Amino acid sequence: MTINGKVGSFGYEGERAHTSDHPPVFKGGPVKADNGSYPAGLVLAVDGNGDLVPCEDLATETIAGINDAPVDTTQEDVAVYVAHGTVKRDMLAKGAAAAALTAADLAKLEALGVYAV
Repeated sequence: MTINGKVGSFGYEGERAHTSDHPPVFKGGPVKADNGSYPAGLVLAVDGNGDLVPCEDLATETIAGINDAPVDTTQEDVAVYVAHGTVKRDMLAKGAAAAALTAADLAKLEALGVYAV
């Protein structure tokens, strides 16, 4: 009798922020409810309530990581983010306005172990 150990498969749909250059370390956390949509590549910070929110200033806020997949906070209550590893530089953004990151912002991410490629 042949035993097939495969019990299932899964896949990701849509574009993701992480790359395969360095295996990512993913974490998940609660998002602030009814706080808009978080695109993939958005830098996430932790607010005073422990919720994930768009990071406006990487120098002064507690950075959690990079949002890996789009999250609609009106319908979803958890985001999966890259806490360590490589991410796509062209997808990175900060703040509710999705502003581009500066060289200082990228250096701050590198100090946390998140590398833009």
